[in-house]
Amino acid sequence: MTDILKLHQENKDLVKLIRKIDNNIEGSNGYILGFSDDLILIQNVIDFDIDGYSVFPTNQIDKIRFNRSDKYFNKMMQWEKLSDTININYQIRLNNWRAAFSSLKENNLKVIVECESSALDTFTIGSITKVGTTYVYVKHFDATGLIDEEETSIDYASISKVTFDSRYINIFSKYLRRRKKR
Repeated sequence: MTDILKLHQENKDLVKLIRKIDNNIEGSNGYILGFSDDLILIQNVIDFDIDGYSVFPTNQIDKIRFNRSDKYFNKMMQWEKLSDTININYQIRLNNWRAAFSSLKENNLKVIVECESSALDTFTIGSITKVGTTYVYVKHFDATGLIDEEETSIDYASISKVTFDSRYINIFSKYLRRRKKR
């Protein structure tokens, strides 16, 4: 699989990565920017919009799809000069979750951390406050922009995907607020 990932990364191919989490299948569309034995980094593409980045375990990848439709979509991205904008302005270490979260914290990036397993289906969005050996700590904010008083601890083993620098995160983060003291 490493050779295929490397080929698509070098060719700047827009691929669909079919991820298997427990018995669930999830798809991630994007350009491969980097990978290690443990993690992969992609620049997300949703309906011709290049929107943020995702990191997830490489062992989740069940299939790398680059079929006729994907190839044509890829050509349209090139014709629209959208594939020319593929890049990342941060150095994200992909050795393991601890290294990745340390990189994200160093760059002061807010994140969405997803745990998509059947047993634990969580979505945590906010600032990384601490990177531990087995957990990452995030100051979560809710759908009304209120920041939690307590940090949320997330076990690395439970994490299926981390998204950062997306429009959703960046716009929402401008309008965060603290809970009023009673």
